[in-house]
Amino acid sequence: MTLGRIARAIGLAALWGAGTLATVARAAGTDGWDTVKSQHFVVMHVADEAFATKVADKAEACYQTIAEDLGYSRRAGFWLWDNRVHILIYPTVEAFRIANNAPAWAGARANARKHELAGCRTSGDGFLSTVLPHEMSHLILADFVGSERLPEWLNEGFAVWEQNGRKTGRPPGGAAATWFTLEQLTTMDVRQETDTVRVQRYYTQAASVVGFLIGAYGGDRFGRFCRELRDGKTLPEALGFAYPDLAGGLNGLEGAWRDSINGSGG
Repeated sequence: MTLGRIARAIGLAALWGAGTLATVARAAGTDGWDTVKSQHFVVMHVADEAFATKVADKAEACYQTIAEDLGYSRRAGFWLWDNRVHILIYPTVEAFRIANNAPAWAGARANARKHELAGCRTSGDGFLSTVLPHEMSHLILADFVGSERLPEWLNEGFAVWEQNGRKTGRPPGGAAATWFTLEQLTTMDVRQETDTVRVQRYYTQAASVVGFLIGAYGGDRFGRFCRELRDGKTLPEALGFAYPDLAGGLNGLEGAWRDSINGSGG
Protein backbone atom coordinates (compact mmCIF):
# COMPACT_ATOMS: atom_id res chain seq x y z
CA MET A 1 0.00 0.00 0.00
CA THR A 2 1.41 3.39 -0.95
CA LEU A 3 1.65 6.22 1.57
CA GLY A 4 -0.95 8.13 -0.44
CA ARG A 5 -3.44 5.29 -0.01
CA ILE A 6 -2.58 4.99 3.65
CA ALA A 7 -3.14 8.73 4.08
CA ARG A 8 -6.58 8.45 2.51
CA ALA A 9 -7.37 5.41 4.66
CA ILE A 10 -6.67 7.24 7.92
CA GLY A 11 -8.33 10.50 6.88
CA LEU A 12 -5.21 12.66 6.53
CA ALA A 13 -4.72 15.15 3.73
CA ALA A 14 -2.81 13.69 0.79
CA LEU A 15 0.37 15.68 0.87
CA TRP A 16 2.62 16.40 -2.04
CA GLY A 17 5.31 18.40 -2.88
CA ALA A 18 -5.37 39.91 11.55
CA GLY A 19 -7.13 39.04 8.41
CA THR A 20 -9.75 41.01 6.57
CA LEU A 21 -12.65 39.67 4.53
CA ALA A 22 -11.69 39.00 0.94
CA THR A 23 -12.30 41.49 -1.81
CA VAL A 24 -12.84 40.36 -5.38
CA ALA A 25 -10.72 41.45 -8.32
CA ARG A 26 -10.48 40.31 -11.93
CA ALA A 27 -7.04 38.97 -12.88
CA ALA A 28 -5.61 40.43 -16.05
CA GLY A 29 -3.60 38.20 -18.38
CA THR A 30 -3.67 35.07 -16.22
CA ASP A 31 -5.03 32.54 -18.74
CA GLY A 32 -8.63 32.55 -17.60
CA TRP A 33 -8.03 32.65 -13.86
CA ASP A 34 -9.96 35.06 -11.66
CA THR A 35 -8.65 36.16 -8.29
CA VAL A 36 -9.95 36.88 -4.81
CA LYS A 37 -7.47 38.93 -2.79
CA SER A 38 -7.21 39.30 0.96
CA GLN A 39 -4.56 40.75 3.25
CA HIS A 40 -2.15 37.83 3.02
CA PHE A 41 -3.48 35.71 0.13
CA VAL A 42 -4.35 35.74 -3.55
CA VAL A 43 -6.82 32.95 -4.32
CA MET A 44 -6.89 32.03 -8.01
CA HIS A 45 -9.99 30.27 -9.32
CA VAL A 46 -11.94 29.53 -12.49
CA ALA A 47 -15.40 31.11 -12.28
CA ASP A 48 -15.92 30.03 -8.67
CA GLU A 49 -15.86 33.30 -6.77
CA ALA A 50 -18.04 32.18 -3.85
CA PHE A 51 -15.82 29.25 -2.96
CA ALA A 52 -12.64 31.26 -3.52
CA THR A 53 -13.92 33.89 -1.10
CA LYS A 54 -14.49 31.18 1.52
CA VAL A 55 -10.94 29.94 0.92
CA ALA A 56 -9.48 33.43 1.38
CA ASP A 57 -11.42 34.02 4.61
CA LYS A 58 -10.49 30.59 6.00
CA ALA A 59 -6.84 31.14 5.04
CA GLU A 60 -6.78 34.43 6.98
CA ALA A 61 -8.24 32.70 10.04
CA CYS A 62 -5.66 29.90 9.76
CA TYR A 63 -2.88 32.43 9.35
CA GLN A 64 -3.75 34.09 12.65
CA THR A 65 -4.11 30.84 14.58
CA ILE A 66 -0.92 29.27 13.27
CA ALA A 67 1.15 32.42 13.77
CA GLU A 68 -0.10 32.74 17.35
CA ASP A 69 0.77 29.11 18.06
CA LEU A 70 4.33 29.86 16.92
CA GLY A 71 4.52 33.03 18.99
CA TYR A 72 4.69 35.24 15.90
CA SER A 73 1.39 37.07 16.14
CA ARG A 74 3.11 40.47 16.34
CA ARG A 75 5.43 40.07 13.35
CA ALA A 76 4.76 42.75 10.72
CA GLY A 77 5.17 42.56 6.97
CA PHE A 78 4.80 38.80 6.63
CA TRP A 79 3.02 37.58 3.47
CA LEU A 80 1.88 41.10 2.55
CA TRP A 81 1.50 42.91 -0.78
CA ASP A 82 3.71 41.29 -3.44
CA ASN A 83 4.72 38.60 -0.95
CA ARG A 84 1.19 37.25 -0.50
CA VAL A 85 0.74 33.49 -0.81
CA HIS A 86 -1.07 32.31 -3.94
CA ILE A 87 -3.71 29.61 -3.51
CA LEU A 88 -4.72 27.94 -6.78
CA ILE A 89 -8.13 26.26 -6.82
CA TYR A 90 -8.50 23.95 -9.84
CA PRO A 91 -12.06 23.10 -10.96
CA THR A 92 -11.43 19.32 -11.05
CA VAL A 93 -8.99 16.76 -9.69
CA GLU A 94 -7.95 15.94 -13.25
CA ALA A 95 -7.12 19.59 -14.00
CA PHE A 96 -5.03 19.80 -10.83
CA ARG A 97 -3.09 16.60 -11.59
CA ILE A 98 -2.42 17.48 -15.21
CA ALA A 99 -1.26 21.03 -14.40
CA ASN A 100 0.99 19.86 -11.57
CA ASN A 101 2.16 16.52 -12.99
CA ALA A 102 0.80 15.04 -9.76
CA PRO A 103 0.51 11.35 -8.88
CA ALA A 104 -2.91 9.72 -8.94
CA TRP A 105 -3.36 9.86 -5.16
CA ALA A 106 -2.49 13.55 -4.74
CA GLY A 107 -5.20 16.13 -4.14
CA ALA A 108 -3.16 19.14 -3.02
CA ARG A 109 0.37 20.49 -2.88
CA ALA A 110 2.39 23.18 -1.13
CA ASN A 111 5.52 24.90 -2.44
CA ALA A 112 7.36 27.01 0.13
CA ARG A 113 9.84 28.36 -2.40
CA LYS A 114 7.04 29.71 -4.63
CA HIS A 115 4.79 30.78 -1.71
CA GLU A 116 2.03 28.73 -3.27
CA LEU A 117 -0.70 26.21 -2.42
CA ALA A 118 -2.83 24.31 -4.89
CA GLY A 119 -5.86 22.07 -4.63
CA CYS A 120 -9.13 21.27 -6.32
CA ARG A 121 -12.68 22.53 -5.88
CA THR A 122 -14.18 19.05 -5.73
CA SER A 123 -12.64 18.47 -2.31
CA GLY A 124 -15.18 21.05 -1.07
CA ASP A 125 -15.34 21.52 2.65
CA GLY A 126 -12.45 19.07 3.06
CA PHE A 127 -10.15 21.56 1.39
CA LEU A 128 -11.25 24.28 3.82
CA SER A 129 -11.23 22.22 7.00
CA THR A 130 -8.31 19.84 6.41
CA VAL A 131 -6.06 20.54 3.44
CA LEU A 132 -5.74 24.31 3.89
CA PRO A 133 -4.67 24.38 7.58
CA HIS A 134 -2.32 21.43 7.08
CA GLU A 135 -0.49 22.84 4.07
CA MET A 136 -0.41 26.37 5.50
CA SER A 137 1.24 25.02 8.64
CA HIS A 138 4.08 23.64 6.55
CA LEU A 139 4.46 26.94 4.67
CA ILE A 140 4.50 29.04 7.83
CA LEU A 141 7.01 26.75 9.53
CA ALA A 142 9.22 26.97 6.45
CA ASP A 143 9.05 30.77 6.37
CA PHE A 144 9.17 31.46 10.11
CA VAL A 145 11.69 28.91 11.32
CA GLY A 146 12.92 26.89 8.33
CA SER A 147 11.76 23.31 7.91
CA GLU A 148 15.09 21.75 6.93
CA ARG A 149 16.30 21.23 10.47
CA LEU A 150 12.93 20.32 11.95
CA PRO A 151 12.43 16.65 12.84
CA GLU A 152 9.77 15.26 10.53
CA TRP A 153 7.50 14.33 13.44
CA LEU A 154 7.58 17.95 14.62
CA ASN A 155 6.80 19.31 11.16
CA GLU A 156 4.00 16.83 10.49
CA GLY A 157 2.74 16.86 14.07
CA PHE A 158 2.30 20.62 13.99
CA ALA A 159 0.47 20.43 10.64
CA VAL A 160 -1.86 17.65 11.81
CA TRP A 161 -2.53 19.42 15.11
CA GLU A 162 -3.60 22.56 13.24
CA GLN A 163 -5.53 20.48 10.71
CA ASN A 164 -7.46 18.81 13.53
CA GLY A 165 -8.57 22.12 15.02
CA ARG A 166 -5.77 22.17 17.61
CA LYS A 167 -7.03 18.96 19.16
CA THR A 168 -5.01 15.91 20.13
CA GLY A 169 -5.88 12.27 20.47
CA ARG A 170 -4.59 9.02 21.85
CA PRO A 171 -2.58 6.63 19.69
CA PRO A 172 -4.76 3.70 18.55
CA GLY A 173 -5.46 1.26 21.36
CA GLY A 174 -4.74 3.72 24.15
CA ALA A 175 -2.30 1.50 26.01
CA ALA A 176 1.15 2.84 26.71
CA ALA A 177 2.69 -0.13 24.92
CA THR A 178 1.28 1.11 21.61
CA TRP A 179 3.14 4.42 21.74
CA PHE A 180 6.47 4.98 20.07
CA THR A 181 9.27 6.36 22.18
CA LEU A 182 10.30 9.83 21.07
CA GLU A 183 13.63 8.37 19.98
CA GLN A 184 11.72 6.02 17.69
CA LEU A 185 9.49 8.82 16.46
CA THR A 186 12.55 10.94 15.65
CA THR A 187 14.31 8.25 13.62
CA MET A 188 11.25 6.92 11.76
CA ASP A 189 10.79 7.64 8.07
CA VAL A 190 7.01 7.47 7.84
CA ARG A 191 7.20 7.67 4.05
CA GLN A 192 8.67 4.18 4.04
CA GLU A 193 5.99 2.71 6.29
CA THR A 194 3.39 0.38 4.76
CA ASP A 195 1.51 -0.51 7.94
CA THR A 196 -1.60 1.68 8.19
CA VAL A 197 -1.79 1.35 11.98
CA ARG A 198 1.82 2.45 12.45
CA VAL A 199 1.31 5.41 10.11
CA GLN A 200 -1.84 6.48 11.97
CA ARG A 201 -0.07 6.09 15.29
CA TYR A 202 2.86 8.17 14.05
CA TYR A 203 0.72 11.13 12.96
CA THR A 204 -1.58 10.96 15.99
CA GLN A 205 1.28 10.78 18.46
CA ALA A 206 3.27 13.52 16.72
CA ALA A 207 0.25 15.85 16.84
CA SER A 208 -0.34 14.96 20.48
CA VAL A 209 3.23 15.78 21.51
CA VAL A 210 3.15 19.09 19.65
CA GLY A 211 -0.21 19.93 21.17
CA PHE A 212 1.18 19.18 24.63
CA LEU A 213 4.16 21.50 24.11
CA ILE A 214 1.99 24.39 22.91
CA GLY A 215 -0.87 23.79 25.31
CA ALA A 216 1.27 23.37 28.41
CA TYR A 217 3.99 25.95 27.72
CA GLY A 218 2.59 28.37 25.11
CA GLY A 219 3.38 29.40 21.56
CA ASP A 220 6.29 31.69 22.46
CA ARG A 221 8.32 28.82 23.87
CA PHE A 222 7.35 26.50 21.03
CA GLY A 223 8.49 29.17 18.57
CA ARG A 224 11.79 29.50 20.42
CA PHE A 225 12.21 25.72 20.35
CA CYS A 226 11.78 25.72 16.55
CA ARG A 227 14.17 28.66 16.12
CA GLU A 228 16.83 26.91 18.21
CA LEU A 229 16.58 23.98 15.82
CA ARG A 230 16.78 26.34 12.86
CA ASP A 231 19.94 27.89 14.28
CA GLY A 232 21.72 24.56 14.42
CA LYS A 233 21.06 23.07 17.84
CA THR A 234 20.35 19.38 18.15
CA LEU A 235 16.90 18.27 19.25
CA PRO A 236 17.97 17.68 22.91
CA GLU A 237 19.85 21.01 22.95
CA ALA A 238 16.88 22.93 21.56
CA LEU A 239 14.58 21.30 24.11
CA GLY A 240 16.98 22.28 26.89
CA PHE A 241 17.05 25.93 25.82
CA ALA A 242 13.32 26.33 25.27
CA TYR A 243 12.08 24.04 28.05
CA PRO A 244 14.65 24.03 30.87
CA ASP A 245 11.99 22.72 33.24
CA LEU A 246 11.75 19.52 31.14
CA ALA A 247 14.88 17.89 32.53
CA GLY A 248 16.32 15.02 30.53
CA GLY A 249 15.83 16.15 26.93
CA LEU A 250 13.70 13.74 24.90
CA ASN A 251 13.20 11.45 27.89
CA GLY A 252 11.96 14.36 29.97
CA LEU A 253 9.55 15.47 27.24
CA GLU A 254 8.32 11.93 26.75
CA GLY A 255 7.69 11.47 30.47
CA ALA A 256 5.80 14.75 30.80
CA TRP A 257 3.75 14.01 27.67
CA ARG A 258 2.86 10.51 28.85
CA ASP A 259 1.83 11.89 32.25
CA SER A 260 -0.44 14.43 30.54
CA ILE A 261 -2.05 11.70 28.41
CA ASN A 262 -2.55 9.36 31.35
CA GLY A 263 -3.94 12.16 33.50
CA SER A 264 -6.38 13.37 30.85
CA GLY A 265 -8.37 10.19 30.82
CA GLY A 266 -8.63 10.55 27.02
